[in-house]
Amino acid sequence: MKTGGRTASFTLSDVIEAGIRIGLVRLSMQGVADALGVTTAALYRHVAGRSALETLIGEAILDKLKLVDDPAEPAAAHLASFAMQLRRFTLGHPGTAQYLQRLFPRGPSGLRLLEHQIVALGRRGYDPAAAVALSSSMATMAIGATVAEQERASLLGTPAVEEALAVMAGSELLRQASAGIPDHTPEDYFVFLITAAAEGLVARLPPGHPVPRTAS
Repeated sequence: MKTGGRTASFTLSDVIEAGIRIGLVRLSMQGVADALGVTTAALYRHVAGRSALETLIGEAILDKLKLVDDPAEPAAAHLASFAMQLRRFTLGHPGTAQYLQRLFPRGPSGLRLLEHQIVALGRRGYDPAAAVALSSSMATMAIGATVAEQERASLLGTPAVEEALAVMAGSELLRQASAGIPDHTPEDYFVFLITAAAEGLVARLPPGHPVPRTAS
């Protein structure tokens, strides 16, 4: 977008499109400027800095997440479904889980997701405070588990993994435990974890009850 030594004009929409193409994992002011064919100084006229750029692109990506609510599902099943939708979306959009983990909500797309959950759990007898408490708890677990899953996947085939497997192989107790665990995928484990968590949260905070002051 540079012609005759002069920088061509570009819009905030151009910045968003370039940022989405680059993705949150590799996002940088320099990268977006290069993609647009402009200087970083020119980009700063539209975006205040790296943090503002991440929010701009993160919110644009989150806008693509349309949560589905089946009214026939009871509260625990709904919460588990919410967590599964978060996992699948964030795995399909690398860097989004980390974006959500650092600070949420940051903008209108994140706010929309929270409001969706308030309405969905309101149909199941929860007031807004309880809905936010339940949804935030599930999101924290879902996003944390997804980030950990992505990090483990990035280590596959590395010496660190081989060393960890060798350590485990040296324990008779761990060998016995591993033999009793059926073959499973990361998603199988996630479903096991998140279903148990949803059931436990609903048991601790049933519909119509106020948010407890402590977890005891």
